[in-house]
Amino acid sequence: MLAPREIVVLVLKDVVYEHMGFPSLEEFLVEKYGFKKIEEKTHEVSRLWEKIPTRRERILLKEEIGGPIVSEEIERKYSSLEFYEGSYLDAKIKVHFLGDITRKRDIVEISEEERYPIYMVEYQMVKLISESGYALQRFIEQLSVDLGLKIREKEWLFHRCEEG
Repeated sequence: MLAPREIVVLVLKDVVYEHMGFPSLEEFLVEKYGFKKIEEKTHEVSRLWEKIPTRRERILLKEEIGGPIVSEEIERKYSSLEFYEGSYLDAKIKVHFLGDITRKRDIVEISEEERYPIYMVEYQMVKLISESGYALQRFIEQLSVDLGLKIREKEWLFHRCEEG
């Protein structure tokens, strides 16, 4: 007879991701941890693009001249349902991105020749599912260290399945 197994679910609400290299948490998971996209249903709700002129000679304070200046801002809002699957610490992990997602990209100018994109994504809900609670805990800790994720609320759920 097969022993019942337990499924562990970690629900993250109001997650904020910021990074200079990867435009989204999804792309970070694919590139860094080898996750694969299983399913995606996304609908763009709105888009805002703003180009901010960067005339350094018009900046009044000397302290502002040497600092970074945001020269371009793009914001997109989506309603999304995306499923990814991968593994961490030899445990299979599924990651679901659910609800409203706001993606923002700012171009920051350090100098006239030095420009960098900064990506920020706000997720309404991210759900992580695995048979290993330990792997989920370590995975979210590692993501928090790597990315400085800001998570407003965490909720742990445990489900017992009859199958083996």
